[in-house]
Amino acid sequence: MPECDFCCLPAARWLYIPQDRARFALMTDDGVVAPIPNNGRWRACDLCSDLVDTDDMERLIARALTNMRVLGLAIPDGGPELEHMAVVVMANFATVLAGRPVKRRL
Repeated sequence: MPECDFCCLPAARWLYIPQDRARFALMTDDGVVAPIPNNGRWRACDLCSDLVDTDDMERLIARALTNMRVLGLAIPDGGPELEHMAVVVMANFATVLAGRPVKRRL
């Protein structure tokens, strides 16, 4: 089963395809602007799909960061570093969610 692009777990059953793909970029503290790359299509498991469908970005980001930590990625415990990482994750998710996505079963 394919991996969920939101929470990284191997249970994706849905595909979101934006009609109007949003493009986002982030600026580093040094003033370097870097676009956020993705192909515009995002797979989602049932739980993440429910969060996408209800536009619950806060819980979607929390789920993603929690699962990334469980999978062994270096996720800060709190403070400005965690806030920064949450902003990066939110901007990445927004590239598909802001584009009025069409939902299809995988």
